Amino acid sequence: MKAVKRTRLLAGVVLGSLVFCAQAQNTGPLAVEERSLAQARSGGSSAGSTASQDGLLLLMQQQQQFEEQIQQLQGQIEELRHELQVMKDAERERYLDLDTRINTLAEQSKTEQPEGSADSAAPNDPEADRDAYSAAKDKLIKRDFDAAAEAFEGYLNDFPNGQFRAHAHFWLGKVYSNLKTPKPEKAQAQFQAVVDDYPEHSKAPTSLYTLAVMQARDEQVSQAKVNLHKLVKQYPDSSEANQAKTLLEQLDK
Repeated sequence: MKAVKRTRLLAGVVLGSLVFCAQAQNTGPLAVEERSLAQARSGGSSAGSTASQDGLLLLMQQQQQFEEQIQQLQGQIEELRHELQVMKDAERERYLDLDTRINTLAEQSKTEQPEGSADSAAPNDPEADRDAYSAAKDKLIKRDFDAAAEAFEGYLNDFPNGQFRAHAHFWLGKVYSNLKTPKPEKAQAQFQAVVDDYPEHSKAPTSLYTLAVMQARDEQVSQAKVNLHKLVKQYPDSSEANQAKTLLEQLDK
């Protein structure tokens, strides 16, 4: 009987030891360490996720800045394209104007008559006068501007009382303006000669307007305004008078 009791007591002690060991495994230092590692892993994953989100936001901000800069550059490119087109249109209009005048000159070459000569004296040789002027005009029609400039200069020198001096001054001014290397000062002097010496000539309003435009381009705005007002006052019925009013409005802005 005593042996049975000792056997049962010994079994209880062994069973208790096993239970204690099991609890120690669940609550001991090793379990604590494992839980700490698990928490560290969980915290590291959260920190990594936050850093990834911050980097993504930074990239999005940089992309937005790049897009804004691209839009600004595109706007500048469009402005430059517009300015270039305006310059091209102005150049085209200048040559079209010259073409129109040359064609008109060609049509009038056989019917052109002298007008408003400043000197009432007749030329010594009317036939030579007309031939010299026609020769210069032919060079202009052929667009040989260098030769035309020389020919018109020769005509003005050789025929101080020529019948076509006003026309020669006007066309010489146009030639000087359209040389490969323009001579704006000489061109202005020729248009001024028409205005001063032949105020009643048909080329006077056009010469005055052309002179004012050249002065405005050369930033001689005050002198340009003076000539434009003069044009409106002296030649109110001319087509150039309306152009002068429009240009005055632009210069006053």
